[in-house]
This record gives sequence, C-alpha cells and structure tokens, in this order.
Amino acid sequence: EDAGLELFATVGYQRTTVADVCGRAKVSRRHFYELFADREALLRHLYTGVHDRGRVAVAEALADGAPAVGSGDGAIAPLVASGLTAYIDSLLADPRGLRVVLVEVVGVSPELEAHRMATRDHWARTIRSAAEAAGARPVAPWVHAGFIPSVNEFLLAWWQHAGDRSDPAELVRVLTSVLTNLLVTAPSGGN
Repeated sequence: EDAGLELFATVGYQRTTVADVCGRAKVSRRHFYELFADREALLRHLYTGVHDRGRVAVAEALADGAPAVGSGDGAIAPLVASGLTAYIDSLLADPRGLRVVLVEVVGVSPELEAHRMATRDHWARTIRSAAEAAGARPVAPWVHAGFIPSVNEFLLAWWQHAGDRSDPAELVRVLTSVLTNLLVTAPSGGN
C-alpha cells in the first residue's frame, strides 16, 4: 500500500505501473495480484482508506463537540469548524493522500467515478445529519453535496500555495464561513 501511495502521490497514477509498485515495495507481481485485481483496485483501496480515516476523525470530533440537539444557527459554526478541522487534519496526517484523493483518482474509470460520487454523497449526508442535529433548518440537498468539492478545492489550493502549511486554521475559518453561510441562507428544502 505505502509503495502505491508514494508513487501515485509523486509520479502519478497514470505514470505508475504495477511493476513500479512491486519494485518499490520489494514484492513480486504475483504477491501484488493476490492483494489487488489491478492497479486501479490499489488506487481505489488507497482512496477509500483516506476517506475512511477522515470519516472516523470527523465522527469523533462531532461526538466530542456535539452541541445540544436543536441548538439553532449559533451552534452551526462551531460544529462546522470542528468537523472541518478533523477532516483536514486527517488528510494532512499523510499529505500524500491529498494528491491521491483530490487529483489522481479523478476520471480514471466509470466505476471509480461512481465510487467517488457515492463517497461524496456519503459526506453530504454526514454534513446534513450533523447540521440538522444541531438545529439547522433543512436546506436543499445539493447544498451539502456542492460543499464537498468546494472543501477539496480550497484544501488543494491552500496546500499548493500556502507558504506555511503547519497550521490550516485560516483554511478552516474560510470554509467554516462558507458552509455556515450556505446552511443559514440557502434555499430551504426537504429530502
């Protein structure tokens, strides 16, 4: 796994072969194919792992700092900041995952695109559930889904251009403002 993560994050998925991964990991191709059907299966595994770590971190942060149910708009910003901090910290724990989940996985195949969209939908449901539990009014479902790529684009831009990457607090403040504003002012909606 680590060899694939390193190569996909530095050389890129399209320019990395199974032989490259095996050489870096010092394993045989036979061993690789015992674990993964192909190179795309390894990419999907890495992508899923990064998101799984993010989900755990966000769930823990939301549970630790969960406001009382029905607390209203005033509870939204701290909740958003807590969740965003956990998500961003989980990604930055191993920044190689940034390139894998935000760049390399895009457009690889129809199957992987469907998996990416399902992952985005899961994150949107997580945001919606947490916001509504904090007392936010229901908003149109696309608001939650549309925020996911925004977070990722902001994060990628910050990573590529920030001079000091040690503290993403400014990024969290910007994203918290954006999502909080969306949740408070977006068109209301049900399902």
